[in-house]
Order: sequence, then C-alpha cells, then structure tokens
Amino acid sequence: MTVKFQAFHSIKAINNREVLFNWSRTNPLGALDQVWRPTHSDELQALLREHPGRKLRLIGSGLSFEPIHSVYAEGSQALLVDLYHLRGQLAKTADTVTYQAGTPLDTIYADLIAMERMLPASPGVIGIQTLGGALSTGTHGQGLYQSALCDAVEAMTVMLASGEIIRVDRTDPRFGAFVMGMGMLGILLDVTLRTVPNRIMRCTKFTTDYPFLLEHNERLNREHGFVKSWWFAWTGESHIWLVDPASDDEVARYRAAGSEPLLLEGDIDARMNATIDATLQKMAKDTKDEALAGEHFETVRRFKDASDLVGNVYQILCKGIPAPQINCEVAVPLNRMNEALETLQAWQQANPGVLHYPFILRCTGPSEAWLSAAHGQSVCWVGFLVYLAADGTFVNGSMEQMRELQQLLVPLGGIPHFGKHLAMDLYDFPALLPRWNDFVALKRELDPHGRFENRWLSDLFANR
Repeated sequence: MTVKFQAFHSIKAINNREVLFNWSRTNPLGALDQVWRPTHSDELQALLREHPGRKLRLIGSGLSFEPIHSVYAEGSQALLVDLYHLRGQLAKTADTVTYQAGTPLDTIYADLIAMERMLPASPGVIGIQTLGGALSTGTHGQGLYQSALCDAVEAMTVMLASGEIIRVDRTDPRFGAFVMGMGMLGILLDVTLRTVPNRIMRCTKFTTDYPFLLEHNERLNREHGFVKSWWFAWTGESHIWLVDPASDDEVARYRAAGSEPLLLEGDIDARMNATIDATLQKMAKDTKDEALAGEHFETVRRFKDASDLVGNVYQILCKGIPAPQINCEVAVPLNRMNEALETLQAWQQANPGVLHYPFILRCTGPSEAWLSAAHGQSVCWVGFLVYLAADGTFVNGSMEQMRELQQLLVPLGGIPHFGKHLAMDLYDFPALLPRWNDFVALKRELDPHGRFENRWLSDLFANR
C-alpha cells in the first residue's frame, strides 16, 4: 500500500531508494521503507520489547528544519515512526481535554471552539503540526502572560525505550523534562491539556517606526494579552498586532456573522502598502518566482490594507503558511530585548538589501520546560527567515546570513528554538539552560542505549 504524505513533504530518489524529505527539502528524513505507521500503541510496545537494538524517531509533521527527526543516516533498520493512526480525542472534563499525540493542532483547536473552550496559551502559527511534535520542540505563540504550548499540559502518557508505559503529571519532578522532550525520553502517546472558557478577541493592527518600537515594545507586551511585531528593519517600519478581549458589541457582531472572522473595515491602514509591494518584488527575485505564484508571498500580502479583526484566538493568530524556508528563531532575555533590536538595526544598516522578510518579534513569559529558552525567564523571540527558491535553492549567502544573525544574539544570552535552524556550535547550552545537565542525565537513565537518538541529536547533546 502506498503511504500518502502531506503536500509540503517531498520525495526524492537517492541511490535507487525513494526518500522522504522535510518541509524545507533540505534534509532527508528516511527512505520510504523506513517509515512505519503503527495502528495501535501495542505494536510500538512489541517492537521496543522484541527488538531492543532498533532505533526510532518520531516524525510529527516533518516541519523542523534540522534533521531532528531523521533516521536516514542511522542504518536501514532504523524506523521513522509516524503516529498518523494514533490521533483523536480520548477524553474531556469541564476544564481538560485529552488527545492522542498524533492529532493535528488544527483538529484540537476546532474541537475546543465547538466546546466554547480554548487553551490557556497563544497558538503557534502553523496548525498542521501534530500535538506531540509541537510539544516536543517547544512550539510557542506570543504574550507575556503565557509561554509555550507545553505549559498548557496537565499530564502525558509516555512509552519508554523499554516498552514500559508511564503517566507523567505536574506532581512528577521530571514533568519539565517530558513536556519538551524532543522525542528523546520516550514516545508520547497522549496528552491532557488544560482549557479555559473561549474568549472572542479583537486584533488591533497598526504601523509605526523604529524609535516607537524601541521605546514601547516592552510596554505594549505588558499592557496587552498577545502582541506580535513584524519589523521591516530596512525601512524602519514595524507592523504590530495587539490582541485583547473584544467588546460586547464586537462579540455580538461576530456571533451575528456566524462566528466567522469579522473585519472591522472602518479604519484601514494602508501605510505598509508601498513597503509590501517592494518586499514582494525582492522576494520574487530572491526566490526566482517573478510571477509571484508561491505561497510565501501570501505571508506578506496580508499586511496590505490592514484592517482590525474580531475572532477567536485561532482565527486571528494561527495563520501560518508552511512555505519551504530556512527559519531561525532566537530568544533573548526580555531585559536585553532593546539591546537585541539595536544590534540588529546596526547589522541591517551595514548590510542593506540583504533581508527579504521582516524580523518577527514575539515575547513570552517563563516556561516550565527544561529545554525551553524561556525556562524561568520572560524572553523576546526574534525570528528571521529566507524562503526557498522555485528551483529548490536558497539565495546565495542565506546560510551564512542565518549564522551571522544568530552569532549577533549569542552575547545577549540568545538561545535558539530547537525545532528551527540553529548553528549549534555557537551555543554553550549547559551554561544557557540551567536544567540542561539534568535533562541529559534523565535521558541516559531512561534510554541508556540511545534508541531515540540520531546523529544530529547526539552532536547536540555531546559534552561541550
């Protein structure tokens, strides 16, 4: 039987084997004959117990840039496990829901809205992620009064390398390791998430300049529920979204419109239009797509004629388009955010005409996850990316640019997002993450033979 994959995956032939690649088409994940979709957790358990030397990695949705989930270099017996059949809701209470780990986030969000509930966390932008993959790599949204998606977890069912199944909840001292375990502590089977009553939100959009961003970005994040900024450093403009509970009148209008996203067209902000048009032309040249046909153009077109919006939090914020890209994100401590902006501004002035996408700024509060850059501290996540060209290449110098930008943020305490591109040699992780060595010790205890490791992860966690 032919295994079907999502449209953003690509399959290429290497040495007469069909090989599955990640969404950016940069790393082979495994030959198709290495991909395994168990239909029940019992099959996973039997495999772990009956084949103790066999390596496994969980694929999730394959969105990570680095080969965090690859088994291609691990030998033909290694398996790329896709929990495609292990999805769906298992239970719900007045304030929790439990889902199998292979469930797409989009499904969870839709179910919650139908229940008039939501998670106590801002969503990431890409809803096609699986629950297990999103938790394992530290997917986060924006807002100082919440942190990552994993901080909404109440409990998890995990299958260890031995085949033993355990339940980990907030009373377990290892909880912070398991909620963002990068697939290295065990196979996440199901997750219980905390929920809160659904709130209809208003997204207020406006465009400002660099001096305003520098002076007021932290204040805006402290005064509003969710805040996201796209900083077009080459013009100095910043497009900012402030997301807060809608007024009673706005909620009534939203409900009357069938609970579909409601555009408030009375005050259209067209100040970004010229910049967006120029950005589209730069992106077209860089990605060899003069017809502007690629999906990545939609990620900036949405800033034209900006209108305030009323909707649920997923309708407003979970709007990402998974176009192939090099995507980096580095968190700096909130108290060093302005230093980071000044450093990046100076870099932009010294390197005009290089970027083809704005810096993305998202602040979050402290996280419980041991491997999160936000562990125990509020941070500003700084995102930067380069889109893949139509012929499968990146504009010359892209990887060097991504490394240079990371290198600029390292002296400010910068810590990378592990689900995105990172130049791991730049970071002293034991010094940056207080629970790093605790995580390494737990990993060795639970998986002493490295069954859930691959070469990239082994390098990442090697002694430094």
